[in-house]
Amino acid sequence: MNGLTAEEIQALPAMVDFPRAAAALSISRTTAYALQREGEFPITVHRIGRSLRCRAVDIAAFVGVQYDGAGSSHPTPSENNPIHQR
Repeated sequence: MNGLTAEEIQALPAMVDFPRAAAALSISRTTAYALQREGEFPITVHRIGRSLRCRAVDIAAFVGVQYDGAGSSHPTPSENNPIHQR
């Protein structure tokens, strides 16, 4: 199984579904779920409702890739945005 490239990891959204996180770590889906059940998945897994998610920053750190959140679909606060002004 091939993991994601550095560019693909940098483009990930802030929270990644569990199968994609497993793929990024070059772990098969079956093995990933087994590791998660045993509490042995190599990064923190968050249960949100019925789904499992992992933080992209944790994936990047594990594989040694710099992650700046550029792939996130959320805009960063701007000083020119009146919503973010005090």
